[in-house]
Amino acid sequence: MSQHQSWITVDSCVYDYINEAELSQNKYFKLFHLAFRCMENLGLDFFYQVKSVKLPVNSNKTVTLPPDFLNYNKLGVLNGNGELIPLQYNDKLTTFHDLRPTRIADTQSENFTNYYSYSSPVFFNFWNGDSYYNMYGVSDNSLYGGGFKIDIHNGVILLDSSFNYEGLVLEYTASPQEGTEYFIPVQFREAMIAWLAWKDIANIPSSRKGNLGDKRDRRHEYFEARRNGIIKYRPFYLDQAYLQSLDNQRLVVKS
Repeated sequence: MSQHQSWITVDSCVYDYINEAELSQNKYFKLFHLAFRCMENLGLDFFYQVKSVKLPVNSNKTVTLPPDFLNYNKLGVLNGNGELIPLQYNDKLTTFHDLRPTRIADTQSENFTNYYSYSSPVFFNFWNGDSYYNMYGVSDNSLYGGGFKIDIHNGVILLDSSFNYEGLVLEYTASPQEGTEYFIPVQFREAMIAWLAWKDIANIPSSRKGNLGDKRDRRHEYFEARRNGIIKYRPFYLDQAYLQSLDNQRLVVKS
């Protein structure tokens, strides 16, 4: 059993099931992928591995996402102390021509630009033919220096035209890969094993392995283990319940 304090590896759950069912080690890779489907079903997919990488900025102010990217956690640049200074998400950035080298030029307009006044630190975003002024009547300098948007479909991070760094740091949740250790709370060990026992035969015809009753029983055992795991993961403490009861009584008296 591979356990670190209150965490256990996904591998140990897979091998626990292999040993209990007296299966061949050749089934490891099938069970490994089933285990990650279990993590999604249990709502534990946020325990996937989190990676931190430094990525170069392309000439059109985009950054190519890693091939194993699932979700971003942080995105920004490093300061002199090695701290990550996050960029602000800007959902107004367009994905128009985001794979073309001319993306910046293609998304700019003669009458709608972002002109930053250094004497007066606000954005003026409309050219009336003679001067710039704020089209909407509300100044906004919050995006100056690096807003971003992620285009999952095309696999790129979009940066605004004011971003002046050659690279950025991305912390992201990566898709599962064999040979990497993944940890889950130990309270979900039995649920993981029950899931593997169920899904191992769930889609195999009854004439080959396991009858319908066996599949039904294994499914029931999984949901029971899942329910128990959730209860143990969020335990009931008498002292906390007592304090909550006192708080409720005070509210009743006040009302």
